[in-house]
Amino acid sequence: DVFAVAALLVLNPEAEVIRTRDEELIDAADMVVDVGQIYDAEKNRFDHHQIDGAGKRENGVPYSSFGLVWKKFGEKLSGSIQVARRIDEMLVQPIDAADNGIETYTALIPGVQPFVINKIVNSYRITWKEDANWDDRFLEAANWAKDFLKRQIKISQDINEGEEIVLESYKNAKDKR
Repeated sequence: DVFAVAALLVLNPEAEVIRTRDEELIDAADMVVDVGQIYDAEKNRFDHHQIDGAGKRENGVPYSSFGLVWKKFGEKLSGSIQVARRIDEMLVQPIDAADNGIETYTALIPGVQPFVINKIVNSYRITWKEDANWDDRFLEAANWAKDFLKRQIKISQDINEGEEIVLESYKNAKDKR
């Protein structure tokens, strides 16, 4: 849900984020992620907690709220279908898999695991010794995720542009070696 909110904040920087389970507030919201038990892209409802989930990709990775938001807005956010696909494969799918309890890697060294993106997000959680507001910490995490997502979009756009230049050069080269 942190990255779903982050993507929507990239799309709508002035949006107000309200964390609630109050059904009246949820019903009145312009966009809803990870609550409400509804996935309806037309109505901007992006929850994946229905009994049967909110669908899976062809490779079997189920959608979480981030994936559902990305499915609708990824091309608009990233500027092209190619960049949206690249971001989906390298960032969105691993987050969706983790959010749905699916491991995407196997540790090669017992007891040593990578510090993956969901662990970074979880590092924003309040510890038992902190006197802080979880909603404030959630927004800190979402703002970090927003900056991270924008950077990944930029990197992917530049990679995509470089690939297009290379392919065009190859296409126009007389000697294809």
